Amino acid sequence: MTAAERKTRPLAVDEVGEHNRRMWERLAEAGIPYTRPLGKPPRDMRGKRRFLDELTRSRLRGVDLEGKRVLSLAGGGGWDAVLFAELGATTTLFDISKRQLATVRALARDRGTKLRFVQGDMRDLSAFADEEFDIVKHHHSLVFVPDAKRVIGEVARVLAPGGIYVFSTMHPVALRMQETWTGTGWGFKQRYFDDGPIPFDNAVWEFGAVKVEARTLEYGHRTSDLVNACAKKGLLVDGLWEYSPSYEGGEPGSADELERNLPAYLEIRARRVERGTRRVGSGARRVAPGARRVAKRAGAARRSSRRTATRSR
Repeated sequence: MTAAERKTRPLAVDEVGEHNRRMWERLAEAGIPYTRPLGKPPRDMRGKRRFLDELTRSRLRGVDLEGKRVLSLAGGGGWDAVLFAELGATTTLFDISKRQLATVRALARDRGTKLRFVQGDMRDLSAFADEEFDIVKHHHSLVFVPDAKRVIGEVARVLAPGGIYVFSTMHPVALRMQETWTGTGWGFKQRYFDDGPIPFDNAVWEFGAVKVEARTLEYGHRTSDLVNACAKKGLLVDGLWEYSPSYEGGEPGSADELERNLPAYLEIRARRVERGTRRVGSGARRVAPGARRVAKRAGAARRSSRRTATRSR
């Protein structure tokens, strides 16, 4: 696709993407914590790495970033992309929000950090070539698209063999239980097996004195669908985590109390299987070109607490 063609195409791939783009521009204008960097990393390299490992929940701990090609997917507003670059990676920041890209652009300019910025919908990574990245870090945004499989497919295409993909999203069980407190227990506003946006009565995002109405469309992607989408696209899952930002709980019926009992987030780490590697049982072996062909012939409440960020995106 040429640069001219990209300029004439809509930024979002459909009405859902365009709606959520407008909502995130509204949230970024209000300055909610998810849309701006929180805290300040140390200036020394070890301190920066500790800060990044905390932001990424140690899912990339021990991975050498020097010389790596990193895509911070839907990562506008936070420290992640800046720190990847300052730790030696050639880094691209991709986000649908112009304001969130501008926030990180200003931060990078002030620090003298070199980044590449691309605006777009996470379901369309046609701006990038096949196998262009060694690491894709994707934080808490799959919930805003109805077709997570399409995102995973695009990531698999742009990820180099042996590359790492780390992504997180709202947990599909707890998300379906938000706002259902009856006074004695919780219910479900949508069956786990149903698709479509999850209906919410409260559209207000509240962080202390900051309150902004933004009725985002959110989808609870089933765990099995995410794992199977990875497997289908040649991404080998080597880690899956369920967690909440805090386990202290809160008032009966609050999101804090719900997330004390059920995980708020689901996170997956996967690696792109190298070409020519076949999975056999629990191991893997190299397969010579043409071997497959020969073998085949032969063998014919209130939602404010879940939206309270204590750390940068």
